[in-house]
Amino acid sequence: MKKIRFAVGVTTLGLVAFVVLCSLPIAIVWLQLAHLVLTGSLIWMVITILRNGEPSRYTFDERFYEDADLGPGK
Repeated sequence: MKKIRFAVGVTTLGLVAFVVLCSLPIAIVWLQLAHLVLTGSLIWMVITILRNGEPSRYTFDERFYEDADLGPGK
């Protein structure tokens, strides 16, 4: 679980940094590089979650969404 939290934290921090960079008057090359790094971190985050995450104990028919107890027809 620590790996997942780290990956999500780093990617979120990278997104915030990218948004800040977009508001600054800097060369487009730096924005392209930041976008490339952010895209790579997003792919890394997804792979980390898929490898280390725990699957839901409910099926899609039992609960549409993990937070709500919505069964068929509810």
